Amino acid sequence: MSAMTHRGGMQTHQNYRGVPIHAADNVHEVIAALLKQRLPKGARVADIGAGHGALSLRLQDMGFDVKAFDLDCSDWMLDSMLCRQCDVNESIGPVVKEGPYDAICAIEMIDHLENPRQFLRCLVENAKKGSWIIVSAPNPLDTFSCIAMFRRGTFAWASPEKYFGGGHISLLPHWLIEEHLKYLGVVEQEWHFLAPYRHPAASKKLFYQAIAKMRQLLARGPGQPFFEGQTALVIARIS
Repeated sequence: MSAMTHRGGMQTHQNYRGVPIHAADNVHEVIAALLKQRLPKGARVADIGAGHGALSLRLQDMGFDVKAFDLDCSDWMLDSMLCRQCDVNESIGPVVKEGPYDAICAIEMIDHLENPRQFLRCLVENAKKGSWIIVSAPNPLDTFSCIAMFRRGTFAWASPEKYFGGGHISLLPHWLIEEHLKYLGVVEQEWHFLAPYRHPAASKKLFYQAIAKMRQLLARGPGQPFFEGQTALVIARIS
């Protein structure tokens, strides 16, 4: 059975030039900055799980040669770029056919897949030496998510409701993605934890911040990144 697709509607918290962004605050901006630091204009970038096209358009505006892929391209919004149909649960063949790439982005989609490690294996095996892969996923270790786990027994983005109502079928803490990549021979990894939860009520906002600070003091060790943020994102280099 193919992956469930639950992109959501057109009304999102953020957009880029009118194209809805289906990611947490500033995730696309960080991705753009990371690639700008590493790649020249004209570099070839694949955007897998491209949605309506917000990240693809942003990267195209930066001068990159972008190839977009999605399970369902029926609501693609860009006239300046083609979105190619691709069910990565079955094969990344359509992605490979358009390659090679200097970077491959798989943003907010790996937790929707039936076999995340196999997907990463396909990316690594088909990426050229020296290229980059960027992967992001909801972060179940964020304070907001851990409080949900303590109160209800489910993480913020992984629950029976999210299984069908959001298509989040794989629970992936950052350390699991990190170990998957190491297992596949990718050791050069840079992690970012983005969009920490901000409760709209001032008193509860202070409450969450206090717990997050306490967790930071208790959890962080030598070489261990602090994992506060609703999105975990890694940029990794293929050697």
